[in-house]
Amino acid sequence: MTPALAAVAPEPAPPPCILCGRSQSSRAVTVGSHDYVRCRGCGLLSVRPFPDIHDLLSFYDDRSESFVDPSVDPSGEDRVHRVRFAEELDRIEEHCRRGRVLDIGCAWGFFLAQCKERGWDTEGVDLSHVQADYAGRRFGLDVFTGPLQDARFPAGHFDVVTMWHVFEHFHDPLGALREVKRVLKGDGTVVIAAPTPISAPDYVFESMPLHLYYYDEDTLGLALRLAGFRVAKVFRGGGTGAAALMKKVGI
Repeated sequence: MTPALAAVAPEPAPPPCILCGRSQSSRAVTVGSHDYVRCRGCGLLSVRPFPDIHDLLSFYDDRSESFVDPSVDPSGEDRVHRVRFAEELDRIEEHCRRGRVLDIGCAWGFFLAQCKERGWDTEGVDLSHVQADYAGRRFGLDVFTGPLQDARFPAGHFDVVTMWHVFEHFHDPLGALREVKRVLKGDGTVVIAAPTPISAPDYVFESMPLHLYYYDEDTLGLALRLAGFRVAKVFRGGGTGAAALMKKVGI
């Protein structure tokens, strides 16, 4: 009699870490319906399963939603934003001369509005059509709607590039950093504020995991060095483990 055999397809090998290249990881935390694994090489936290880039962009597409009247505060925290971003801009201006600033993920435009009031030339990028429209109509800001790479800014165009709790959303963070480096002047600065792994349970996403990675000082510093930056200043604090890291172009 010929034996009957049942076979089960092996699970696909885990993808290598985007920073150190290792494929070994262990589950670190479950947040809502999503797991985050920690790379055993560098410690980077990444979501599993990893969402498709087209699904992410579709999730962020809000062109069918109603636009917001610029006379109202959609965030409900206008004063909080003004105080917070005024402090952030104070820190930046301690190290950088006023010039041209790009805010990636500028949302409703509160940070760029502070910059504009102080005499900076401002530009923004955001995936939200509703928020970009609001920023333009309320604050008179120039905001490109779409992914950073699609904006096609000239090389060496900006003195400062900022990302306030945006970097953890990037599907290809190293690619984004290389594009940031391209559009920065040779002595330009990129400022990144990102939630650290300890804060992961504070962000619960049921339908789509919008935080794709969680960085600490080591992994964020590694990402910046791989893209050609060097660390110039580190600011700790701001919520449950959120850290603002200032980076400087250079070897």
